[in-house]
Amino acid sequence: MDPFLLTLLLLLVVSTVLALVRTHRRDPCLQSFDGFHVTLAEKGGNLTWGKADMYSSGIEITYHEPVRAREGHRACSYIFYKDQYEAMDALYRYAEALSDTQRTRREFVIRRTVRPGPIRKLGRRIQNWISMIRDALLQAVGMVLGMVKTRTPGTAVLSSQEAQIKALSQEVIGHVGNAYDPLLERHLFSQVVVEITRNGRKRSYCGWLKNYTSNFIELVDVTANAVGTDLPPATYAPGDDGIAGLSLSCGEGCLKIVNESPYVLFVKDVFARDWTRPMGCVVPDGYVADLQLPPGLDVATLRVRLGTVDRMDLVVPRAHALIRHAGVGPRLAPAAAVLTAATAP
Repeated sequence: MDPFLLTLLLLLVVSTVLALVRTHRRDPCLQSFDGFHVTLAEKGGNLTWGKADMYSSGIEITYHEPVRAREGHRACSYIFYKDQYEAMDALYRYAEALSDTQRTRREFVIRRTVRPGPIRKLGRRIQNWISMIRDALLQAVGMVLGMVKTRTPGTAVLSSQEAQIKALSQEVIGHVGNAYDPLLERHLFSQVVVEITRNGRKRSYCGWLKNYTSNFIELVDVTANAVGTDLPPATYAPGDDGIAGLSLSCGEGCLKIVNESPYVLFVKDVFARDWTRPMGCVVPDGYVADLQLPPGLDVATLRVRLGTVDRMDLVVPRAHALIRHAGVGPRLAPAAAVLTAATAP
């Protein structure tokens, strides 16, 4: 075959496969939260909450109700693009914010993580095998190109496209792998302690390592707050000081919830007289949650129902999160308790 046509055909095939992969490929850790109610925390302090839809190019979070902006338009969702992932602090999922169906799905995921079956383990081994042969496949591409150049010396077209073919091949084959890490693989489906750096401070969470990729770490059934700090959901009014470090204030048609306490909090809903708005928002320490209030609302009757978070699920970027310890949670995981009860004689 003519070397020029061979190069053109190879580029066409690789580019087509790459386009298909780019269109449908989603990060496995993020994909686990697809369709669930989540809270997206950004490094700058912004919080966004709602139903998450994961795409290959980013995340769209649909609000429970359209939000009226100061400019007059109504926003129905928030789009967080893939090239912004570095600005993500964490993605939170909390059972209290989920529907009954979603809660059942979450419990099933936790059970499969705590006690993975043989099929799940076999599937993981296959993924790891693919990851380990990735480099060999990339080397094979280089060998094929070298053979073609040897048999048809002086092929300027092939030489000029060699770097591009290798780059495309690396991206396609790289998508197939799962960023195999032997150290993390040893602790998969086990309890670990993840260390997250936030605003120059380090905070540790203990949970079950469900999955990891080159960009993210996913943990389920994570202990959110220290033992003995659980605060049951209670009703607070703007100006109340029931929780040290928590500030509630209203101004310019906006409710501002500032969490400077050492707790991870959950805002269930906001209400005033006959008006109620579910929130379902996780507010980590050091974050602010803003909610636009409808015009004419009697803020004197405004109340917020919130409390501390017990267990949550977490996806964090590996850029500022490390699996620091193998650990055992301070309390038995609910999923483990269910399994123990189900298998008891």
